[in-house]
Amino acid sequence: MERRRITSAARRSYISSGEMMVGGLAPGRRLGPGTRLSLARMPPPLPTRVDFSLAGALNAGFKETRASERAEMMELNDRFASYIEKVRFLEQQNKALAAELNQLRAKEPTKLADVYQAELRELRLRLDQLTANSARLEVERDNLAQDLGTVRQKKQMKPPWPAWIWRGRLSRWKRRSGS
Repeated sequence: MERRRITSAARRSYISSGEMMVGGLAPGRRLGPGTRLSLARMPPPLPTRVDFSLAGALNAGFKETRASERAEMMELNDRFASYIEKVRFLEQQNKALAAELNQLRAKEPTKLADVYQAELRELRLRLDQLTANSARLEVERDNLAQDLGTVRQKKQMKPPWPAWIWRGRLSRWKRRSGS
């Protein structure tokens, strides 16, 4: 309270000849020659008497506000603590899942490689069988084409029966039919 009763006149003090200290200036800062100071920037002087009649009502309002702010801060602190606990719990779960995933990744390639190798062997065996079957069918087709060519060539060169057999059959047929 003693500080509030200082007047604007008391705020000015002469530090040395030609230097002046003002309430807003830090000690040791010197004003150069020709620097003007305005007293309009300085706060108005405080009253010499303070009225404490309204202090009780204001004090109750401040206490109520402070109590509600304290309760709100406690609630926010509890929420923050539960959030931190949840984050830590989720981080632990994440670490456990990452470890499990790494463990599964380490085991899987050997199993998958074995499965793929077995399937690859089966497919190669099937491919070999189909290739052999295809080659056999091609040889058979070529042989049949050659036989067909031979048969066609023979058919064009010779009549199906010799002429004497043909004449003999024709004469027998005529005798039977009566013509």
